[in-house]
Amino acid sequence: MSRLVVQNARIVDPASGLDAMGSLEVDDGVIVSVSTGPAKRAPGGTTLLDAGGLVLAPGLIDMRVFTGEPGHEYRETLASAGEAAAAGGVTSFLLMPDALPVIDDGALVDFLIRRAKATARVNVLPAAAISRGLKGEEITEFGLLKEAGAVCFSDGRQSIQSARLMRAAMSYAANFDMPIVHHLAERSLAGDGVMHEGAFASVLGLKGIPAEAETIPLSRDLQLAALTGARYHAAQLSSAHSIELMSHAKRRSAKIS
Repeated sequence: MSRLVVQNARIVDPASGLDAMGSLEVDDGVIVSVSTGPAKRAPGGTTLLDAGGLVLAPGLIDMRVFTGEPGHEYRETLASAGEAAAAGGVTSFLLMPDALPVIDDGALVDFLIRRAKATARVNVLPAAAISRGLKGEEITEFGLLKEAGAVCFSDGRQSIQSARLMRAAMSYAANFDMPIVHHLAERSLAGDGVMHEGAFASVLGLKGIPAEAETIPLSRDLQLAALTGARYHAAQLSSAHSIELMSHAKRRSAKIS
């Protein structure tokens, strides 16, 4: 299968802006040509694959994945997570540090990398904890974690409440040229809410979360990122005002996402 031509595919290439029906030719594992429109005649010895109109695109990267390994392997392992990712077209994923034990030590990062290489079908990129035990009280050893192979720092599902600690974390992360990936939730406002605050939540009888529970920590983080020069990524945004804040910050800095 050294030469392969995939025909009748919807080719989506974000890098070039291409989104059209066409064909893609691969020679010995390397893409050699992409053509749009009706399929062209393939040279002899070529394996033809009819995509049937399915999307053909670069592998997706999932930026926020939680698995059961280590600590809760009965729920999910790196191997089973890799199988699920590959089935959905995800070829790399960022593994959050929420585990048992928490990924806040270089030895654990090294273990995950070796374990993933041995068992997972996709690329597993470990995120190390910003704070020890995800408690938001003391930052971890950023230099040692980077040396072990961590690609960024995150507290996973937890949100850092202390502006002082977040400033320190961003300052150290900037020194090591490592991104901070942060989940945004002002704990005193979010409480035990389960969805956006509003009429729909009231009709359903569910506790709501005001948008300010997201926009207040986001505004704080964006200001601290500008102050420290850190690379900053908001893990997820869910309100219109958050999008406005993020759009404004992105126009001022390419380090914000």
